Amino acid sequence: MTVEFRPSELWEPDTRRDPHAFYARVRVAGRPVPQVDPAGNRLWIVARHADVLDGLQHPAIGHEVLEHQAQAHRRSEAERIAARQLISLDPPDHTRLRGLVGKAFTARTVAKLEPWIADVADRLVARALELGTFDAVADLADPLPVNVIAQLVGIPEEDRVRFRAWSATIVSAADHDASATLAFAAYIDELAERRRAVPEDDLLSELVALEAEGDALDRDELVAMVQLLLIAGQETTVDVIVNGIRLLLTHSEQWQNLLADPSLASAAVEETLRFRGPVEIVPPRFTFREIAIAGSTIPAFERVGLSLWGANRDPAVFSDPDMFDIHRSDVHRHIAFGHGIHFCLGASLGRLEARIMFDRIARELPQLRLAVDPDELNGFRLHRGTLPLRIR
Repeated sequence: MTVEFRPSELWEPDTRRDPHAFYARVRVAGRPVPQVDPAGNRLWIVARHADVLDGLQHPAIGHEVLEHQAQAHRRSEAERIAARQLISLDPPDHTRLRGLVGKAFTARTVAKLEPWIADVADRLVARALELGTFDAVADLADPLPVNVIAQLVGIPEEDRVRFRAWSATIVSAADHDASATLAFAAYIDELAERRRAVPEDDLLSELVALEAEGDALDRDELVAMVQLLLIAGQETTVDVIVNGIRLLLTHSEQWQNLLADPSLASAAVEETLRFRGPVEIVPPRFTFREIAIAGSTIPAFERVGLSLWGANRDPAVFSDPDMFDIHRSDVHRHIAFGHGIHFCLGASLGRLEARIMFDRIARELPQLRLAVDPDELNGFRLHRGTLPLRIR
């Protein structure tokens, strides 16, 4: 079947209101679809589950395209830091850095945080109950992960407001001058010096202690690591919590099922991740040579857009994929956290935070309702607004 696409269709307003319809057409086309993004870059969209999995593991698709093109260039400080983040690296650097920080995110280590996370969630839900009318982002979802990541890294409580503000600014497309990244880097430099002098029981102390063992992160790697933990650990978890609340409250049968059995909170998290996960297309990857993928070829040194949203609605993998169903038996096949060497480092932590929040909401806020018309949420995107809630 021949399926035609407009050159920048993915970014057209009508498509942004329902991008899943676009990805369905890409799957039907059975080939990578070239699209030109708002910056004028061409990328090849891949949306079938099997093809996305192939792309996530393909040895000739990666991030460090300049190394393969032999076109290294002088980078600014902010560009250097961005280039040293795990999501921007390929082996062997990716392997080394992930190994250094990975022990902080094992399931066993994360489980130790559960009582502390539960206490924070309890206080947020209790406050929401007092308010009666509140916002899912500002009053429930946002304060939880920023405090968890700050606690894990070792950010003093008095600095956490700044810590959150940097995250919001760094991920904003408006941050062209990189001032937030530079301010954040200077702060981490100063805090790392304090941890070298007086170590504490936190991740930053563990990372700077590696210097004495000869297996240290360099300065840009250390800043990049903490920045990535902040942004990935904060923004993605907020997205899952807010969109989970939105989906549950706009699917009344599923909400009633969770109220009747709060132990379904974990299942609700997984279905939220599948149905509308925090990452639409994985961070930009490039072909290092001409490759065959998704039934076609992509030239060398081209951008590849591996769509997790497209993969997680593939009817070849999921029954009734456009239905939000917290009881589905195939949800474990979703790849909202990626796959392979770049599988999300903080997946266990994000799942735990969202599961605890869904559980507490179901138990303590059974009268929770949207405070806006559901029709106003068409095309809802977390960073473009709030989610007003109320309790009857």
